[in-house]
Amino acid sequence: MGGFHVFIVGSIVLLTFIVVAMMALNRKTFAPMQGMIISMFFGMNVGLTAGVLFGATFQGNLFLSTLFAMTTGVFAGSLCGLCFGILPIIEGLMAGLMGGMMGAMVGEMLRVEQSITFVQIFFFLSICTTFLIVMLSTPKKAKVHNKKWLLKPLALLIFAVVLMVGGNSIAEKQEIQKESDDMEKHHTGSSVLTVNV
Repeated sequence: MGGFHVFIVGSIVLLTFIVVAMMALNRKTFAPMQGMIISMFFGMNVGLTAGVLFGATFQGNLFLSTLFAMTTGVFAGSLCGLCFGILPIIEGLMAGLMGGMMGAMVGEMLRVEQSITFVQIFFFLSICTTFLIVMLSTPKKAKVHNKKWLLKPLALLIFAVVLMVGGNSIAEKQEIQKESDDMEKHHTGSSVLTVNV
């Protein structure tokens, strides 16, 4: 598993714990239906992210990639709904399951470069769960007395951009390194053939 894959898997784990912590802290402000929506949104996007990632990693082995992707999506979605009872847990679980299956099929069919783009898109949508939690936890009758309320969404946006740019640079470096290694192996093989002849 390359650096980009480790980065995305680690980021998914970190994001899951951040989302669960935010849900636990704000659970009194959410209606059960809102908890179900957030669980479904997060479980689906994490499942799609993991599905495309594992589908591209284990191309040719759809069973393994689907299994890993469904496990990741189920874990994230059900944990997200944990604070709100059995219905949000089931909603997140099934959304993660479905997202993992669909993502694995997409990752299986795409080239590695294309899959990286899809992973970044779905991971960005996963990060957007934090924006959704902030928006839904704000009381309807709340009035903005100062501009400090902008700090949270702005900090989350900067965090998301840093993650995306960092992941993209890791992917590009890995691809360049792989190409240089392949060229080196090709030159080494050619020189060995020349010596033997």
